[in-house]
Parts: sequence; structure tokens; C-alpha cells
Amino acid sequence: MSKLPISVGMNSIDKPGESKALVPLDGAANTGTLMQRQVTRMLHNGMLSAGLVTRIGDPVVWGEWMQLQAAVMRRLNQQNLNWSKGCEILANDAAQIRHANTMSKLAEKQCNLVSQWALLLSSQTTDLVTLMENIHVDYGYWASQKLRPS
Repeated sequence: MSKLPISVGMNSIDKPGESKALVPLDGAANTGTLMQRQVTRMLHNGMLSAGLVTRIGDPVVWGEWMQLQAAVMRRLNQQNLNWSKGCEILANDAAQIRHANTMSKLAEKQCNLVSQWALLLSSQTTDLVTLMENIHVDYGYWASQKLRPS
């Protein structure tokens, strides 16, 4: 079985003396704050886009916008290649499960496969959300620069 490059320890990530009673509330509050930032950024970019309508005939704006689109497509294509490669590795590992000669080896191989699947899914999700955030920030910066008076 292949092993993805990750170290999983059994040590607690909690700091000594911290109260764990409010952890779910802290997580929910943080999620709400992050979602609010994302919505605000999207609304801001929408207003910038509306402002760019006045520059619809500018070939420089269109050229740069197309370059932004091409960069996004390259990143999505690379993510798709990484996903495909990860699935191929997992499929090969799944085929090796039949070679387990004891129940303990079978359990180990199955658990390893499930762990690798979770890591692949986590990695892909994180990469996709990171790309989305980068697109919003980069587009917002670019659009605000295009709307600045010369």
C-alpha cells in the first residue's frame, strides 16, 4: 500500500489549561465570520464588475480578463490531474487488498485505504477553496485597479 506524506500523531492539540467547554461555539462563530468575509468580498467584486461595464469596449481590459480566466482554467486543470492521479493510486492500492493473508493485515490495508481517501478528499477540497479565495482576491484587486482614475 502506498503511504501519503502525512504524519498522524495521537497527541492532543489542546493547550494545557484551556477550557474545552466552548469549543463548538468558537468553531461556529469562526465559521460565521469567515462566511461573512466571503460574502462581503463577493458583493464587493460584484460592485466592481458593475463598474467595469463602462470599460466593456476596452481591449486591454478584455485581454487581461481573458488572461485571468486562462490562469483559473490552468489551475483547475492541474487540480483535475492531481485528483485523477490520486484516484489512480487509490484504485491500485484497493486492488492490493486481496493480497492480505491475515485479518490484521486486511484491517490494516482497509483502514489505510480509507485514510488515504480522506486525505485526498481533504486535499482536493482545500485546494478548491484556496483557488476560489485566490480568484476573489485577485479579481477584486485587478478590477479595482482598472476602475482607478488614470
